[in-house]
Amino acid sequence: MVLIVAEPSVSGISDMERIIRTAEIFHTPLCVCVNKADINLEMTEQIERFCEEKQIPFVGTIPYDPLAVTAINDGITIVEIDCPSGRAVRQIYAETLRLLHAGVRGIKE
Repeated sequence: MVLIVAEPSVSGISDMERIIRTAEIFHTPLCVCVNKADINLEMTEQIERFCEEKQIPFVGTIPYDPLAVTAINDGITIVEIDCPSGRAVRQIYAETLRLLHAGVRGIKE
């Protein structure tokens, strides 16, 4: 399974679409989340709509979080501290594992 971590920007959407096309070639199941989702809510919603139209599981959003920068600078991961981005990543991880164990198939045309 491929977990695409998209960014809500023109280049982020372009990168996401390119990875999706590659996954289609290999019939690889995938899901999508958005990192720094709150920096451009309009583009985040565009990504969510795209996933819905393509029937690609959308597993969540990760907010921009200054505590994430602090954690990284301190040499720890965001899941090791109680912060909004860490909680979001844990939820996305759980949902991705659930989909993987449920046997989610490749992209539907």
